[in-house]
Amino acid sequence: MIYTVTLNPSIDLFVELDELNMGQRNNILAERTLPGGKALNVSRVLSALRIPTVATGFVGGYQGEFIKQWLRNEDITADFVETEAENRTNIKIFKNKEETVINYPGKRISAGELDELLYYLSRVREGDVLIFGGSVPPMEESQSRDVYDRLVSVATSNKAKFVADVPSQYLMNVVKAKPALIKPNGEDIARIFGVEIADRNDYIPYGKKLREMGAENVIISYGAQGSMLFTGNKVYGSNEIDDGREIINTTACRDSMIAGFLGSKVKDGSPVEAYKMSIAAASATARVLDLPTHDEIIGMLDYVNIEAVSYTHLTLPTILL
Repeated sequence: MIYTVTLNPSIDLFVELDELNMGQRNNILAERTLPGGKALNVSRVLSALRIPTVATGFVGGYQGEFIKQWLRNEDITADFVETEAENRTNIKIFKNKEETVINYPGKRISAGELDELLYYLSRVREGDVLIFGGSVPPMEESQSRDVYDRLVSVATSNKAKFVADVPSQYLMNVVKAKPALIKPNGEDIARIFGVEIADRNDYIPYGKKLREMGAENVIISYGAQGSMLFTGNKVYGSNEIDDGREIINTTACRDSMIAGFLGSKVKDGSPVEAYKMSIAAASATARVLDLPTHDEIIGMLDYVNIEAVSYTHLTLPTILL
């Protein structure tokens, strides 16, 4: 079974404005309300790909009920730890194709609630996959500093595989536990290694370093221009997708990449084919207001080209951590 673990789910309120005038009245042209959270979105895309999952994490209040009901409507098993505090509401403002995001940190999670989640996840066994993703809410006793280490320890102790799409400050500890997949973006790489990236080939030494540190597969994405997969001793790159349609939504593309990769990997086991599906899923997401359907993802595969990236001619820097 695949378990997706979202520590800080949200209700995301998307609003479209003609103009955003600070200090004045603004009229909304259109709005929609959706459940939010990285790992939660992975569950939703995997459901579209007809892969069952269990979505867990923390939910509370009206927002929590909204999240659970939405998932149930999509035939996703919702089995969350109930918290005293309600989940957060985030606001995403769209104006002239520009997106302004206002994220709430979330309410405090108690030590007892965290222990309950850890106990719940202790049911996982060899053959299961846990997906950890998203921000960390405020927690008692500074437990937020090692929460992902504790979650990963539950997975590895029970011989389950795990995928980590976690904030960059947690990633370097997590990668040492040998995740099946990590998916940093270009900004994460620059922040983690303290470098400036000028060209896609500049990512190669850092993707290889993350593989050497323990990650089975690494996908580094750099916006609409493409991404790279690091698997075994090979590097693969994707093209910029051009199907003639406009990109209208980048909110969950990263989550869709993970879902597409896993949805294919559990079926045929090929990381390159899984990478192709991940790009199709992310590209389909960028062209819809919410998340794509099965047919929208499959239809995007025709536009995806994967090529091996040669780096033997490159002078790779020595990376010290």
